Amino acid sequence: GPEKRDTDFSWREYVNSHNSELLGAYGNLINRSLVFIEKYFEYKVPNGTLDAQIDHQISDAYKIVGAKIEKGLFKEGLDQIFTLVRNANKYFDSEKPWETRTTNISACENTLFNCVQMIANLAILLNPFIPFSSKKVQQWLCLSNNWREQYVSIGAVLPKTEILFERIDKRVIDEEVERLYKSILS
Repeated sequence: GPEKRDTDFSWREYVNSHNSELLGAYGNLINRSLVFIEKYFEYKVPNGTLDAQIDHQISDAYKIVGAKIEKGLFKEGLDQIFTLVRNANKYFDSEKPWETRTTNISACENTLFNCVQMIANLAILLNPFIPFSSKKVQQWLCLSNNWREQYVSIGAVLPKTEILFERIDKRVIDEEVERLYKSILS
């Protein structure tokens, strides 16, 4: 059956997950990659070749996450997706496009090309969990809503990047818990 924690809901856990995973990891990956492309590549996806290891990670994610969802293991599926998000952020950091932009432009372009491909596929993988945000990214990157690997073409023009997630103030937890208690007691 489904995992025990999948049906539990904690406001504190929700706010912490939102702020650290969605905003801090996924939102940050999208923002820094796409804003970099806006600023230095005139909104166009730069030249690049898909890194074989990244391609393999994306392909595996569809198989693993799909199987987890089918078995009702939503938290495990989401954990798998956020492993890919963390790998994408590590890739961005290790490739240092802010440095290679002035020392090796083709390496910089390749890094950003690969980041866009990871973002595209993360938007599809996250669709069952965060459909509204995923749809927004899918629209930005002109993706279909099919559960399969998708890639953004070199030279594709991206729209101006918008903030995808806002930080939730931890005081929201207390307000929501108080509201819940009032509704139960009334």
